[in-house]
Amino acid sequence: MNLHPVSVDNSYRPAPFWSWNDNLDPEELRRQIRMMHEAGLGGFFMHARGGLQTEYLSPKWMDCVSVCLEEAGKLGMQAWLYDENGWPSGFGGGLVNGLGLEYQQKYLRHEILDAAEVAGRENTIAFYTSDGKTLLGRELPGKTTGNVLRCFFEVNPYYVDNLNPKVVAKFLRVTHQRYYDTLPKALLKNLRGIFTDEPQLSRKGLLWSFVLEEEYRKAYGRELLVELPQLFISMPESGAMRIRFWGLCARLFTQNFMKQIRDWCDAHGWEITGHHVQEETCQIQISSSGAVMPQYRYYHIPGVDHLGRIPASEVAAIQLVSSAAQFGQKQIMTESFAMTGWGCHFSGMRWIYLQQLAHGINFLCPHLEGYTLRGLRKRDYPASAFYHQPWWKDYRKFTDSVSRIGMILAEGEQKVDVLVIHPISSAWKAYAGDEHYSLLDTYSKSLERTTLALDKLQIGHHYADEYIVNEIGGVEGGEIRIGRGKYHTVIVPQLSNLSAKMAEILPVFQQNGGTIFVVRNQNEDGELTIDGKPASHEFLVWFRALPAFHSEYAAVEAVADSQTDRVVVTENGVSAGSVISTSRTVTLDGRSGRFYYFVNRSYRKSARVTIELPCTAEQLDILDPVSGRLSVLAGVKKENRTFRFTYTFAPASDGCFFVADPAELPVFTVRDPDAGTPALFQKESFTLKSYSGNILTLDRCAYRIDGGTWLHCDVIDLQSRLLSRRCDCDLDLEFEFFCDEDCDFKRPIQLVAETPERFRFALNGKPFAVKDLGYLFDRAFRRLELPGELKIGRNVIGMSLRYTQPELVYKAVDAAKKFESERNKLTFETELESIYLYGDFRVRHKGETETLEKNAVRYNGTFSLGAPLTMAQVDITDLLASGLPFFSGTLTLEKTFELTEEEECPDRTLRVELAGANSCELKLNGADLGGCFWDPYAWHVGPYLKKGLNRIEFKLTTSLRNTLGPHHLEEGECYRVSPLSFCREPDVIGRVPPPYRSGYCFIRFSLGLPSGATAVSQKTETL
Repeated sequence: MNLHPVSVDNSYRPAPFWSWNDNLDPEELRRQIRMMHEAGLGGFFMHARGGLQTEYLSPKWMDCVSVCLEEAGKLGMQAWLYDENGWPSGFGGGLVNGLGLEYQQKYLRHEILDAAEVAGRENTIAFYTSDGKTLLGRELPGKTTGNVLRCFFEVNPYYVDNLNPKVVAKFLRVTHQRYYDTLPKALLKNLRGIFTDEPQLSRKGLLWSFVLEEEYRKAYGRELLVELPQLFISMPESGAMRIRFWGLCARLFTQNFMKQIRDWCDAHGWEITGHHVQEETCQIQISSSGAVMPQYRYYHIPGVDHLGRIPASEVAAIQLVSSAAQFGQKQIMTESFAMTGWGCHFSGMRWIYLQQLAHGINFLCPHLEGYTLRGLRKRDYPASAFYHQPWWKDYRKFTDSVSRIGMILAEGEQKVDVLVIHPISSAWKAYAGDEHYSLLDTYSKSLERTTLALDKLQIGHHYADEYIVNEIGGVEGGEIRIGRGKYHTVIVPQLSNLSAKMAEILPVFQQNGGTIFVVRNQNEDGELTIDGKPASHEFLVWFRALPAFHSEYAAVEAVADSQTDRVVVTENGVSAGSVISTSRTVTLDGRSGRFYYFVNRSYRKSARVTIELPCTAEQLDILDPVSGRLSVLAGVKKENRTFRFTYTFAPASDGCFFVADPAELPVFTVRDPDAGTPALFQKESFTLKSYSGNILTLDRCAYRIDGGTWLHCDVIDLQSRLLSRRCDCDLDLEFEFFCDEDCDFKRPIQLVAETPERFRFALNGKPFAVKDLGYLFDRAFRRLELPGELKIGRNVIGMSLRYTQPELVYKAVDAAKKFESERNKLTFETELESIYLYGDFRVRHKGETETLEKNAVRYNGTFSLGAPLTMAQVDITDLLASGLPFFSGTLTLEKTFELTEEEECPDRTLRVELAGANSCELKLNGADLGGCFWDPYAWHVGPYLKKGLNRIEFKLTTSLRNTLGPHHLEEGECYRVSPLSFCREPDVIGRVPPPYRSGYCFIRFSLGLPSGATAVSQKTETL
């Protein structure tokens, strides 16, 4: 396939979770789709979430879906459904689990009790002698005395049994088939497919299903009830039985859930994408899916998710891309950015996603875009990457760059030679249920260390899941073949079990010339079973004769020594620890070659490395991922069939290189942004030329119920307090704020509030009528005109309403205490939220400040409104202290500086460092030098400088973090933000929030020139 990197089809562009979380308006849906299109998004997932007030699957819901399909068709976008109201998928918004016990999720439990106490106990599976060795029957024999073991099942009525094909068939009828039958057939051509989200078996240890006994008998010719206690009691046959049981669960989940849905989608022309839950380690994936790798087979676009501003799991990525490669799935999805918080911007998003791209995950589903931020929706595992973000106008820079790389990785051909055996069956053998067994960590950590070592040495690799090998694995000559994957080298990490099929394949593979490297099992040295039974003497002799190593890294180094034409990346003479890569054979603009993609996964540190690439063609180009343009890379040495060059990766940055036959292209010389000379100007004091307006968040209030005693709390906690009362009331609120003597009351100060039509307002005791002036950020944030009665000192905004909730809300709260499917669709009629003051003023802080980790600071004290900031002098190294602690938006800073003739230099580069800003745009002496949206923030300024006076302007754009918080976490800035991160008190369903501090935590906001303006000798453009 010939790719044109300047042009990227919508099928490769990000498709966000579009959170349908309020009362939906068709015209607003159309408007939001058009905004997505302009931002370079290729499609969207129509996703019911908490706050939804349009009935799920109702006629109005279907009308809204139809409107979106129509608009997507007009714009050539890819529309996707989401298969649930909330998550996890499978319960059909309650329609499936509501059918009764057979349909509901069940957990396997056991207890020891006296035979005299068994009467009246429900949901018994079987009774056993107390040691579990003898089955007494489904009912306890009448004359039994003493202690007995009872196995029983516990029911979760809010989710479903996904091992039962009848249950999944019902889910298809109430969801997929309903969409298919209801939506206009003419619009279905605009629907690409449907997303399934976190389907699961159990997240509470051992599981049960009414289908297991018969399926166990059919699979193994054995009686499950006879062997059942071996799942949780260690007996001589426990290992083999556990492998049989969990292997069966993995197969039934794959066949009865995934395959059944895939078959339906194939029959109706839809694609299925999504991801399972708890994929990262051996231990957590056992109860949730049996084994996760087999589940990916029946996705058209298999996926994974990533939560928080933390490094992505390498193991989860390799599990996913291995299965996809073996089953021939080109696009591989990640749902990323949930829980990253409002402070995560382009640099953070790139850091998270580029690491996944470098492992081959090539289709991005950003989590999420909120239809509205009203009420609880702004705390729905933020951030929301949508029009309410100040940086939204620049979002296309991000979407273009990652789409282009994703397209090349999806359509290129990857050759992977190294296979790592996944130790899931060793984990099955040891897994006994709810209790944590440290041995399971041994297998997970060994697999992780193996992958990290291979990544460090730039060796592409896949995992061999033994379930998949049993189905499609074999030996062809000197290769192990798993579907479309062919491997010449095998690494056996620390494990204690192999499947019979794998034990059959490995010796034949070696005899045919294949290479095997073994990492010695440090905890179970010498133990090796085949499907849970001791390996034969003959097999052990063969296995112990294989090359064995005491560490994963040593084994991987041996693998590296055996590889030819390998990519090498070194820093200071040793393998670069932070740089990882992948490669593809691909045709770009008619030229066939090898595309290499590198990522620096360090978020804070740059990496100056030497790269060696196999010289498979005559020319080495560099691709600009934002524009898609190729250039010949200058400074490359060609030695011994190798291209060798030095390259500096900024933090969380990437590099795209293409080895192909010569073509006439411009020459590109990479500047080192860390090289430089002294500062051009004094850096601290600038004029704030203009800005989008300042903000003061008021998140604490006094309140009284039905005219009673005044109490105080954080506004967010008031909602939980009122819900716990379970009755309507008359509610009065007061928000206080202070104005300093220099506050300019002639300049309008506005009140920003949500659902203002529900409230009666007063300022300093005097009622005023609401005059709506439009919205701030999000359409739910209404700007209201404050009357002119502001005064120096204390001011009070009063708000009153009749607080009401329907009885259905309280029933939903009760259900939400039981299971996540109910929590994920909570909706309230009346919501109480912070309010905001907006205008041209400085926000002064009186009190102490405290420097925190993660680029944050805590303000302990009070705030007041002061003089206007427009045209005021500010300290760019601390814009919070300059009066902008709660600020979100854009601002322009300017100053003049003077250069002597000696200082005027045509080769100067200016580099800055940002804190708390998403981007920085530069103007110099009237010339627009453009914006930088991730590191390095550097411009070639030499041609624009002049002797004498120079004028410089920086335009900074932030996220919503310092306005929306969370402000009061004891830890300060948080990299895994949940709804609880904003609370001081337990929420309405009783979940306890993390530790709280009364001070306000902000992320620092500054424009840093730590080494000043810099210059380098190269005269070509900068990266």
